[in-house]
Amino acid sequence: MTVSDLTDHEQHLVKQLKAEVAPIVAQHACLKQFCNEHTYVRYLRARGWNFHKASRMLKATLEWRLEYKPHLIKWEEVKSESLSGKLWVYHVQDKAGRPIVFMRPRNQNTKETDKQIRHLIYTLEVASRLADKSGAGKFTWLLDFNGYSMANAPPLKVSLHCNSILANHYPERLGLACCYHAPMLFSMTWKAVQPFIDPVTKEKIVFVDKGGLENAQMAARFDLDQLEQCMGGNMPGCAYDQDKFTDKMHVHDKAVAEELEQLRLQMAAEAAVGDHHVAAENAIQGTMEGAEQLKVTAN
Repeated sequence: MTVSDLTDHEQHLVKQLKAEVAPIVAQHACLKQFCNEHTYVRYLRARGWNFHKASRMLKATLEWRLEYKPHLIKWEEVKSESLSGKLWVYHVQDKAGRPIVFMRPRNQNTKETDKQIRHLIYTLEVASRLADKSGAGKFTWLLDFNGYSMANAPPLKVSLHCNSILANHYPERLGLACCYHAPMLFSMTWKAVQPFIDPVTKEKIVFVDKGGLENAQMAARFDLDQLEQCMGGNMPGCAYDQDKFTDKMHVHDKAVAEELEQLRLQMAAEAAVGDHHVAAENAIQGTMEGAEQLKVTAN
């Protein structure tokens, strides 16, 4: 859905929210890059089209982005987190045209939570950019819980923190969360986290359990020819290829950096034009004041 598909009242709120944050957005290339036409719609929708709530939420995200700088996280910084293929953006979209964020908890290979979270945020940035470019605006989260255990389960504190990041800084991004073969152990974490999850988000979470219906459930949402056999698909082996994914992420990083540089150059050019106008106005004002002074002296 584009802005033109909104009601007149909704379009008015979008313009109002855009104007509300314009002063701070205008000062930072990274915020200009983040605030596209869909950003304002997502934050308003996340807060039920309540302008004041959406404004507070968006301002908090802008402050977070200036402080955390997710746009500066590069693949080489988080590459070690992805060696096992525990979290990555899948090579194809789901049947709704959404990018797929693929997660395998059993492949947890590190213990440094700060870096794990940076890897998560980098993945969300990649998926969000793809979602905007495709027009879907949202992504699908596909979680393979085969082999899930206490040894690879994240601490509850980390789960809550990740949920907070998703809810507060990536609103209206989740199109679907598909939990494949979630074990009883996960239900404990789910029960603890569930009260903190938005009711609308809960409706987007589906569980695919073992049984006669699982293939049909997966086929309804994903291309089985592009899904691994261990998840009911037809693809042999592992879909994750570290070298190919590294190449894709280098392309992503380069595109983000080039876009930021273009925005900085544009802002610098606009500032220069503004300074020229101010200088010209000052010169005209000075000439007029000088002429007025000559008149007074002559009299």
